[in-house]
Amino acid sequence: MNYVDRMATANWRGFDFLSDGHAAKGGRRLAINEFPGAEQPLVKDMGGKAWDYKLNAYFIGQDYDLERNGFLEKLNTPGADWLLHPWLGWIWVRVRDWDVAETNDKGGYCTVAIEFVPGGEQPYVVAADKVDVAIDKTHQLSDAAEADFSLEPMSADGMTSFIAAVSQQLEGVRNLISLAKLPLTWANQVMGVINGIKGDINTLMAIPQQYANMLRGFADLFGSVDTDDLDATSRPRVVTRLASMATTPRIPELTGVAATDGAVIRNLVRESDLRSRLLVSATAQVAIAEYKTEEDRDAVLTSTVNAIDTLLPNLPDPVFQAAVSVRTAVMEALMVQDLKPAVVRDVVKSLPAVVLAYRLQIDEDVFLARNKVRHPLFVKGEING
Repeated sequence: MNYVDRMATANWRGFDFLSDGHAAKGGRRLAINEFPGAEQPLVKDMGGKAWDYKLNAYFIGQDYDLERNGFLEKLNTPGADWLLHPWLGWIWVRVRDWDVAETNDKGGYCTVAIEFVPGGEQPYVVAADKVDVAIDKTHQLSDAAEADFSLEPMSADGMTSFIAAVSQQLEGVRNLISLAKLPLTWANQVMGVINGIKGDINTLMAIPQQYANMLRGFADLFGSVDTDDLDATSRPRVVTRLASMATTPRIPELTGVAATDGAVIRNLVRESDLRSRLLVSATAQVAIAEYKTEEDRDAVLTSTVNAIDTLLPNLPDPVFQAAVSVRTAVMEALMVQDLKPAVVRDVVKSLPAVVLAYRLQIDEDVFLARNKVRHPLFVKGEING
C-alpha cells in the first residue's frame, strides 16, 4: 500500500478529492472581567464559537492540474453546500480560505489547504413519505425477482412436461386466490392475469423473461387496485393468505421422462422461487395501508415479516438486498401509525385457536398472527379480539 492508498476520499459540490487528515476547532465565546481586589473573575458565556474545519485536498499525477482547476472553481463558487467529510460525515459549510501548494516531487502533485466554516441555516429538506418509500421498495423486489429468473435448455418432451406442471401450479394459485376471499374487483383482475398467462404459456415459456414479466404483473396488481375495497377485517386475512401462499411453494409430482429430467426439475424450482418472491412482494403491497387498531397492524406486519424471513436464507444477493429493504421499509411505514388497541379478552381455560377465531368472528390465520400463537390447539391467557 502506497501513500495514495492510505488517503481518504472527500466530496465538495460533487467533486471527489483525496485527503490525508483534518483539523477542527471549536470553543465558547467567554467574556472574562477581572476586578481590582477580587480573587475570582466574572465570566459571561456569550455562546459557542463558529467551528473551523481544515482539510487538505490532494491532486496527484501528470494531469493533476486539470483536476485542480476544476476543484478551485468549485471552491470559488459562493454559498453554502454539503461537504462529505471523510471523518465527520456530511456537514453544512462554506469555504472561507484556501492555500495552493504544488511540487514536482513524486511525479507531481498539488495540495489545497481549505478552511471551512459553518454554512448557516440549512435548507429545508422534505422527508420522503415512508409509505411511498415502502411501495417503491416492493417494486424493486419485483424487479430483482424478475431479473433473476432464467430457465435451462430442455428437450421437447421436457418442455411439454414443464409447461403442463406450470399450468397446474397456476391453477393452484387461482384456486388459492379464490379461497382468500378477495373483493370482487380484485378477484376479477387477478383471475384475468392468471388466465392470460395460462392461455399464452407456450409462447411465454419460449422467452422466460416474458413469462417473468407477465407473472410480475400479477404481483403489481395488488399495489394498483383501490385499497378502499378492503376493510380493516379483510386486509389481515388477505395478507396472511398471500403470505402463506408465498412460503409454501408447491412443485407437482412428475411422471415419465420429466421425473428424471434434471433440467425440468431445476426449472420448476426456479419458477416456484419466482412465484414465491413475487407473492411476497404482493403481500407487502397489500400490507401497506392505514389501520384502525394495533392488533390488525401487528398481525399484518407479523405475517409479512415472517414471509420475508422465510425466503431470505435461499435468496441470491440482489434479491436478498431488495427483500431486506422491503422488510425494513414496511416496518417503518406501519410502525409510525398511532393506533389504539382492540378489545382484549382473557381465556381462562385452554381452547383451540379455530374455536376462539370463530367466536371472535375473525379469520383463523389472522387470529394466529395477531396473538402470536405458539400452539394452535392450546390457547390460553390474554388474547386480542
